[in-house]
Amino acid sequence: MMRKKFSIRTHVIWFTLMPLMVMVILLEAFLLHDRYADLDRNLVAHGQQLARQLAVSSEYGVFSGNRMFLDGIAKSAMQESDVRGVALFNADQQAIVKDGEISNAGNELGLVSAQTPIFDNGELLLLYRPILASRIDLNEQDARPVVEQAGAVVLEMSRDATHKQKLHLLQVTLLMTVFFLLLTLYLVQIATRRIILPITKLSHAIHAIGEGHLDTRVVEETDIREFCILSRGINQMTADLQHERTILQSRINEATNQLHELAFYDTLTHLPNRRLLNDRLAQALSACARGGYHGALLFIDLDNFKPLNDEFGHAVGDLLLIEAARRISSCLREEDTVARFGGDEFVVMLGRLDADYAHSLSLARGVAEKIRTILAEGYFLNYQPQGQEEILIEHRCTSSIGVVLFIDYCGSQDELLHCADAAMYQAKKEGRNRICFYQHITMFAPKEE
Repeated sequence: MMRKKFSIRTHVIWFTLMPLMVMVILLEAFLLHDRYADLDRNLVAHGQQLARQLAVSSEYGVFSGNRMFLDGIAKSAMQESDVRGVALFNADQQAIVKDGEISNAGNELGLVSAQTPIFDNGELLLLYRPILASRIDLNEQDARPVVEQAGAVVLEMSRDATHKQKLHLLQVTLLMTVFFLLLTLYLVQIATRRIILPITKLSHAIHAIGEGHLDTRVVEETDIREFCILSRGINQMTADLQHERTILQSRINEATNQLHELAFYDTLTHLPNRRLLNDRLAQALSACARGGYHGALLFIDLDNFKPLNDEFGHAVGDLLLIEAARRISSCLREEDTVARFGGDEFVVMLGRLDADYAHSLSLARGVAEKIRTILAEGYFLNYQPQGQEEILIEHRCTSSIGVVLFIDYCGSQDELLHCADAAMYQAKKEGRNRICFYQHITMFAPKEE
């Protein structure tokens, strides 16, 4: 199963925002809890202070039983924003005055007392404060005052304002959190864009290089040092690969040309070999049959080649073969072909002569005579044996040429070559330095001077 892949930006955002969000939430939860506790403590402290003030100001009214006075005190206490209800009790724990909404009316002293001055269950907050009265015993010599409890004050505090403050604090905190996270996300987007854009360009460049586009270069458009170094490295690597590919391609082309040369050309004379001759001969046969004109095949054998090889070696014989190939090629048109058939044998293919047989025979005779004449000229070969001075070797070498014409030939190429070869042997048999046409015994000897 393939894992889903995400972009670098997604990874950066998640791995940046998630820990930050968790940290912010935990920190705000701690601060909110601490602030909520402060608000609750402030509410209790405010209630205790009010209860203490009520206890002091109610001492006279409770002692004298002045209900009107106590009622005024209770109403003044109700003016405080956090007070929900007030109850004043006498020494017999009977309610003298009640004002506001007192929960558990008639049972407040069951929830709070001198031993439990504060009752807080999260919803109900009652505060108890005794009303103390001091009297002086005149019979006593020292006249010390005696403190007695004349009654009690019970306050019920309202949490509405505290809840509103908590809600407001929560809203402000959430808004600040959202703003902080959005600001952080914006900053992360800016930071990741500066990182991701160069990475994207590098990724596209590497992909293009992988597909073989070695002319690809990365433009340095960032001030991030690591990306600049990486861009220069990729550009240098690509340049080196391009250079190496150029060298490799040159070597491949050279090797291909060499293979082509070995496959279709003679390594000594650089003339077409038998394979290329057969290919071109097949094309010529087909073209002559379609066009209705004659072609000719000349089989050439050097008459006086072996004595030169025996006397001076193959190196000198190779020089003569190279010169003979050059001379034969100089007698031909561009559309004609001369091939080295093997040893001192050459084959010339003349294409597109003429539709008339007699005219074609005359053209082929003219080319053959030109070749026979130029091959019969003297050879001056410069040869330098190993470790010796260069010597000039003069040699005379004639040729025997067999010719066969074709126009709508249906036989095999080997048979056609065999006909030309047979005519060549006929020329040798008749005294060499001759031209012989297959099925035409007439031979053409050099004119006597």
